[in-house]
Formats: sequence, C-alpha cells, structure tokens
Amino acid sequence: MPAESPSTSLYSLGKGILSIAAWTGDVPPTPPLTDMGDCSSFEAEVTEEILEHFSSRAGVRTKDKVVTLETGYTLTFVLDEISVENLKMFLRATQSGNVLKAATALDLEYSISFVSDNPAGPNETWEFHRVRITPNGPFNLISEEWSTMSMTGEGLSDVANNPTSPYFTVTFATTTTTTTTT
Repeated sequence: MPAESPSTSLYSLGKGILSIAAWTGDVPPTPPLTDMGDCSSFEAEVTEEILEHFSSRAGVRTKDKVVTLETGYTLTFVLDEISVENLKMFLRATQSGNVLKAATALDLEYSISFVSDNPAGPNETWEFHRVRITPNGPFNLISEEWSTMSMTGEGLSDVANNPTSPYFTVTFATTTTTTTTT
C-alpha cells in the first residue's frame, strides 16, 4: 500500500502500459490482453446521476436528501501508435485481408488493463472489466504534428463475472520502483 497522507512520496507522474482485448459475445477475454503501444494520455472518471430532494416546509427551500440513481465511468485515452489493431478499434472496423471496413464492428466490448510504471509516486494496476470504445474526435490524415487516435470508453457493468466490483478494480503495487524500457 502507498504511504499515508501527508507525504511527498504520493506525488505522481503518470506513466504506464495500456492493454486491451475484445470480448467474444458474453465471454470476457482471458489474459494476457494486447499491449496497445505508446499511450500519451489515459484518464478515468467515475460518473453518477443523482436526484435531489428539497424541503418546502419553510420560505427558503433546503436540500434534505440526495439519492444516487445511476453509476458508471468513462475512460479517455490517446494512442500514438497507428497499428492495424489500433486503427481497427478506432474505426470500429472489421478486417478482410489488408482492408479495414469502417463502421462494421459497432457492438464490440473490451476489457482494459492499465499498469502504471510511474517515475515518481505509487503504482497501481487498473482493471476495467467491460468497456464500449468509440472514437473521440477526428484522426488527422494531414498534419504538422504526430498523428494520434483519441478514444472514449463507456464503462458497462459486469456483475456476472465481477459481482463484488462490477465496473473496475484498482490494485496497489507493493513497491514504487519503476522499470525503464527502450
């Protein structure tokens, strides 16, 4: 487990490896998942929809109850490597020989793993059980910058395979040591 707050050892510079694999129907993929190459940005956001209740018993309404109606999460990530598999996922395509047929694999779901390898701060393994991935903006075919593919993932519940944590889990590493690969 990481140190307790307050501690400068908890300041983090995020780095790591993103791996993904497609579900087959209702069956989650078995590890290992596929390394997606260089991922320059990876963000996770827990979402919820609430219903507020306000008391009307006095001249000024006061909030007296909040109920959670919906929970979920979204992921946003940017892939720097324009591999066939990455492009196929971005285009939501099927492949026939050396041809990708865009918008023909619209119902795919994925498992995603992110293993941090931070040069500073604690490390974790994030396991997102079931995610629907869609493009998050355009893919620059002509640019003065490096081409990247930005994607969004909508988290889906996987209570059948993960009843105690149907969305995702975070496992803390026992050390903050990082490795360097070239």
